[in-house]
Amino acid sequence: MLVGVAAISALALTAQTTAIGATKEPVSMRAAAIVNDTIISTYDLDQRIKLVMVTSGAQGADAIKRLRPQVLRQLVDETLQLQEAIKYNVKITQDDLDKNFKRIASQNNIGVDAIYKMLDENGIARSTLQNQIKADLAWQKLVQQRLSPRVTVSDDEVDAIFEQMRDSAKRTQYAVSEIFLGVDTPEAEEQVRQNIQSILGQLRGGANFSAIARQFSQAPSASNGGDLGLISENDMTPAVAAAVTKMAPGGVSDPIRGPGGFYLMGLREKRLPSGSKVEAQPKAAPATPQAAQKMKSIIEIAQIVIPMTQGASKAKQEQVRTKSIEIYRSVNGCGTAPQVAKAHGARFQRFGQMNTKEMAPQFVKILSQTPNGRSTPPLVGAQGVEMYVICSGGMVPAATAMQEGPRPTVTAQGEVTKEEVENRLYNQELSMLARRYLRDLRRDATIEMRDN
Repeated sequence: MLVGVAAISALALTAQTTAIGATKEPVSMRAAAIVNDTIISTYDLDQRIKLVMVTSGAQGADAIKRLRPQVLRQLVDETLQLQEAIKYNVKITQDDLDKNFKRIASQNNIGVDAIYKMLDENGIARSTLQNQIKADLAWQKLVQQRLSPRVTVSDDEVDAIFEQMRDSAKRTQYAVSEIFLGVDTPEAEEQVRQNIQSILGQLRGGANFSAIARQFSQAPSASNGGDLGLISENDMTPAVAAAVTKMAPGGVSDPIRGPGGFYLMGLREKRLPSGSKVEAQPKAAPATPQAAQKMKSIIEIAQIVIPMTQGASKAKQEQVRTKSIEIYRSVNGCGTAPQVAKAHGARFQRFGQMNTKEMAPQFVKILSQTPNGRSTPPLVGAQGVEMYVICSGGMVPAATAMQEGPRPTVTAQGEVTKEEVENRLYNQELSMLARRYLRDLRRDATIEMRDN
C-alpha cells in the first residue's frame, strides 16, 4: 500500500502565513493537524483526498465527507512514521524515488510522464504522490531495519500450515479480499467502528474495493489490493468464516469484529472440491436506487485485444477464452489495465473521450451495463477477442458488490508451495510488529486534530 506524509514544516507555514499579515489565513493554509510540532495543512489533506478519489473511483460530495477523517488519520500516521524514520537516520534519495516511479510506470505499461499528466489533469500536485512514495519507502526501510531481525518462522510452523493448506484444498474454497482496520486500544474501538462503516459506505457508493484496500487496509494483503487468494473455512477466524460462507460471489460483508479489529470481506469466487455438484448461488441483495449512477454521454474508453486469427484451432480458442476471462476478472480501471493486458499477452490502447451518441446502439447498451473502471465482457472482433474498459464516465452500480469481474463457481484448485507458506507467515508476523510499533508511536506522540 502506498503510504506517505503530506505535511509541511511549521517554519514553512509560518513564513507563508506571516506574509499575509493580520488577515484571516486561507482555508487551504490552515493546519488540519499538528503532530509533534509538524503541521499537516488542509491543502495537503485536500490534495490527498483528490488522489484517493481518482485512484479508488469514489465520487461525489458524500464520498469526500466520508474520506476526510480517514485520510487525515492516515496522514497523521504517516507523519509519525516519517518522523521515526528520520530519527533513525533512514534516508530516501532522489534515485530511490526515481526508481520507484519507474517501477510504478512499468507495472502500468506507461511512462513516468503519463503519471504526471494524470496528476496534472486532476488538479493534484505532483508532490502529493511523491511524498506518499517517499514516506512509504522510509517506513519500509525502517521496519526492515528494526523489526525484521525479530521475525522468526520455524520449519515446524511452515510444515504445519503447509499440511493444513493442502487439506484445505480438498474443501470448498473462497477467493476473498479483505480490508482490515486494527483496534489497538479499547478507547479506539468506537472510532475504528465508524471508520470501517465509512469505508463500507464508499464501497456501496461505487468505490473500487482493491484501491480502497491499498489505501486504508492495515493487513499484509493491502499491497495486493486485499487479495487473500483461495482459502477455506478453516483458514478464517470463526466470525469471518460465518459471514463469508453465507455470501454470494460479488458481495461485500458488513463490518465483522474479529481478532485485533474490524474486517470487511469481499467474495469474488467460490470453488468447490473436485467432483462436487455445483450449488445454486443465492441472489445478491437488491440495488439501492440512491447509489446508482447512469453512464454519461461523454466517456473515456480503452481497448484490450487478445490477438487470434480466423480459423484458429480449438486449443487456441480455448486458450484465448481463458485469458479473456482472467483479464475481465482482473481489470480495475485504466491505470492498471495496461499491466493486466501485458501479463496475458494482450494489447492495450486508449481511445480517449468519445460521445456515446456516435456509437452503435448495441455497443452503447453493452457499455451502459459496464461499471466505471471495469471491462465489457469479451467480444469477438476482427483482431481477435476484444474488451473495452471504461476509464471514466461509466455507470456506478448501486448494489453492494465487489465488482471484480465474472463470478463463476468452478472446481479447479491451486497448489501452494512451502516457500509461499513461509513468506506468508513472515509477512504476517512482520506486519503485526509494524502495527504495534505504530501504535506505540501514536501513544507517545502529541497530536492535535484541528480539521472540522
